[in-house]
Amino acid sequence: MAKNLTGDLQVASANRLVDGMVVWLDDAGQWTDRLERAAVARDVRGAEILLERARAEAFSVIDPFLVAVTEDNYGTVEPLSLRERIRASGLTFDAIAADAVRYA
Repeated sequence: MAKNLTGDLQVASANRLVDGMVVWLDDAGQWTDRLERAAVARDVRGAEILLERARAEAFSVIDPFLVAVTEDNYGTVEPLSLRERIRASGLTFDAIAADAVRYA
């Protein structure tokens, strides 16, 4: 499947309550910290259903929402927006954690 630049593909994301880590909802209804395991909605109705599932499983996360993604020919999923690419990379969280350790 070629990259989809229209944002038709969506994943559900949130932040885990216990540590603030970015997580994605997988096909089994579990929150995972690995974007490649995220359930991908491929149309508007699928995205609505995915968001409802995310909200139903939100006991350990805060504010689930949909993220537009692309998928390449190998099935690699990547967020469309820069903000979500940064969240997915974990860079900002790692930097904050490093500062917290350094100043503790």
